[in-house]
Amino acid sequence: MGHNKIAREEREEIRKRCSLTGKDVGEVLKETSRMLSSVSHYMGIVMGPRFTANVFRHIEFVKLSGQRILAILVSQSGSVQNKIIETDEELQAADLTRMANYLNDILKGLTITQVKKRILEEMQEEKIRYDALLARALELSRQTLEETNVEVFIEGQANILDQPEFADVAKMKEIIRAFEEKGQLLALLERCMAAEGVQIFIGAESHLNRMSGMSLVTATYVTGKNTLGILGVIGPTRMGYAKIIPIVDYTAKQVSRLLEL
Repeated sequence: MGHNKIAREEREEIRKRCSLTGKDVGEVLKETSRMLSSVSHYMGIVMGPRFTANVFRHIEFVKLSGQRILAILVSQSGSVQNKIIETDEELQAADLTRMANYLNDILKGLTITQVKKRILEEMQEEKIRYDALLARALELSRQTLEETNVEVFIEGQANILDQPEFADVAKMKEIIRAFEEKGQLLALLERCMAAEGVQIFIGAESHLNRMSGMSLVTATYVTGKNTLGILGVIGPTRMGYAKIIPIVDYTAKQVSRLLEL
């Protein structure tokens, strides 16, 4: 999809608002959903990264009160996953530092999916049985990597409700319920994750019975060869696809580029 199909002012707004300056990844994605809504005049949606899609940078353990530890997992894209873990015994700060150093040494540069596999392999190694500290380190990292909920940022619901085809009160309630129950929408976005380029779901093609009069245009954002998440625009089936498709495509490329900086 060529960028020349996007008006210059729209390109500038996308560039300006898809900025990582002074923001964490979550804030960037939230702002991206707002921007997509603003530029398209429909609804912007962004699914945050599944941590398994990221590449490991480092892990850190911070001692809290009692037997609680804060595990901080950082990916190369800048995503941070924090988790409080209850341990069987009280661990000292020096031990936590040694454990983190060991994990950072064996896991650096692997995708999170590879990290999980490597941890299981290491736990089965004979030498681990003779080093209780390393065994505890691997168990802590395994608990840190347990799957957490994926964030979905949705902005501009009012833009949809302003469309004439949704003026009917019953239809409006159906749409509101569809957005409130994110499970189905998330399942649809997950299906789009495996595809390259722009994906278009028109009306019933989305398999979301409450979105029969609506369309979804999506594209994935990536770092290197790793798909991180997906973003897009939801609007009525009559929306101007010639305008929306390049907006979604260009935004995905901008977010991908910024997350690699």
